[in-house]
Amino acid sequence: MPSAVAGPDPLELALSREMRSGERVVWQGRQIARVASSGFGIYFFAIPWTAFALFWTAMASWGASEMQSGTGALSWAFPLFGVPFILVGLGMLSAPFLPLFNKGKVLFAVTNQRLIRIRLGRKLVTKSVPARRIGPVERSENRDGIGSLRIAVKVGIDSDGDRQTEYFEIGEVHDVLGAHDEVAELGRRAADRASS
Repeated sequence: MPSAVAGPDPLELALSREMRSGERVVWQGRQIARVASSGFGIYFFAIPWTAFALFWTAMASWGASEMQSGTGALSWAFPLFGVPFILVGLGMLSAPFLPLFNKGKVLFAVTNQRLIRIRLGRKLVTKSVPARRIGPVERSENRDGIGSLRIAVKVGIDSDGDRQTEYFEIGEVHDVLGAHDEVAELGRRAADRASS
């Protein structure tokens, strides 16, 4: 019986396709499939929201079933109005578990020219930020060395005149300190080139 031969890694292929002439990877990591403990903060809002939506829909359904049969299917329109609210509540309750669905689908890379995020789901989605746009870096790290980076890449003013900051996030990867060092070094070199 012939043994199954593993094919090339699709994320690695996608990364090599993204690389420009003279560009090389100095750090790369895959997003870890781990329940996001910080995501449970939304439960303070999600639990009452979902409970009320379920209660409201149940009461409306009970009322529709008690109504005279003269209104027919129209009496069920009112309880069906609660279904989207239940779905939003369930979506909020599932938020901390969303990283589990990205297992093996997200790759982050720091090259000598830019930051890259590649997500491979139904379609390939890439985002890259040139080194010259790297701003302050915020690192969040667990005791096991796993953590995330939040990198400011654009500061602007919205239509109301409020300051807005756009971020590039490297989420839940091994060796986040190594990623932090490479991002900081890339940003420093870009700043040195801009000032000279």
